[in-house]
Amino acid sequence: MKRIALAGMVSALLTGAALSQPVVAETYDPLFTAAPNAPRATQGLLLGAEKIGQNFVVVGDYGTILIGSPASEWQQSNVPTSILLTSVSVIDDNYMWAAGHQGVLLQSTNGGEDWRMVLDGHELLELEYSWLQEKEAELAAAIEDTEDEYEREELEYALDELSFQMGGAEIQFEVGPTKPLLDVHFFNRDVGMAVGAFGTILRTTDGGASWQVANDAIDNVIGYHINKLVAGPNDSLILIGEAGLLARSDDMGETFEMLDSPYHGSLFGALFDDNGGLWVYGLRGNVFVAEDGYNFTPVDVDTRYNLNGGVALADGRIVLVGHAGVMAVIEPDTMQVNVFNHPSGSPISDIQQGIGNEVILLGRAGLQTFALPATGQ
Repeated sequence: MKRIALAGMVSALLTGAALSQPVVAETYDPLFTAAPNAPRATQGLLLGAEKIGQNFVVVGDYGTILIGSPASEWQQSNVPTSILLTSVSVIDDNYMWAAGHQGVLLQSTNGGEDWRMVLDGHELLELEYSWLQEKEAELAAAIEDTEDEYEREELEYALDELSFQMGGAEIQFEVGPTKPLLDVHFFNRDVGMAVGAFGTILRTTDGGASWQVANDAIDNVIGYHINKLVAGPNDSLILIGEAGLLARSDDMGETFEMLDSPYHGSLFGALFDDNGGLWVYGLRGNVFVAEDGYNFTPVDVDTRYNLNGGVALADGRIVLVGHAGVMAVIEPDTMQVNVFNHPSGSPISDIQQGIGNEVILLGRAGLQTFALPATGQ
């Protein structure tokens, strides 16, 4: 924790001598300040959730992590940071992970009651800079070895781009950690991934004991933000982001295949329906579905609001949520769409299925429950 030494004179009379004593004061650093106890945390900014048994794990601002359900009391967890948390991944009843701003990765091994910081933004800066140095050495060696003039030009261009990135990283060391991690997903207790701003991809195969930078796992030289990781059938994983960024992995994130994106604006979310169809959605109400997981067709949702979250209900319906409290209920069989606004009119970031037609909404207005119209209404 950063500290600032404040020079101060403390005068005292002791055997006729004046003594001086330096006073040390701590600076407030939310990265290393425990989340405050918040009795009304359910009313604060909440961004993501996952189900655990009959309960939910919910994350949000000021390091808030809540466990419970609308039918029970919400319990606040012990969290070592006050940073905005963006996402959570539940592995089993005991093990789970959360990600957040300033490069934060948290782990719980006791069902979410207590959390520890596994990675922070300072360590993320070190990881990424070391990775850039390795790539620089690889490119320099390749330039030295090649005899093909065209290949040499391509490699030299790549090296120039890398040098630009390294310059930015060096500046970032001076500024301090700012890069947010926007999503985290674990396939099991050992293998997991985290993604974030400016093309950051991290992967672990030892339960988070070590992390490897994998920014080059996809074609993203410009460094578009990666917004979401979505688990699919048979350990598949969909990665989505800015500028229509869309990729798929079928080997737990070890390699990725770039998909033909149906949209070149930002994608904020994706989900699989009960039939294995892949839905993607995002900026300005754009929604697309690929029944085979690859070939997309547009879905007319009749809204221009950004769509941030979605869920496939047990009855097969797809519900998407977004800015201004917009909610779109889609019947996949007929593609009939019912669009309306939640009474709060507040941005909604995520949605989870509750009991029956009830859904749980997370966003700027906190945690809310809402009864959806019955099927066909």
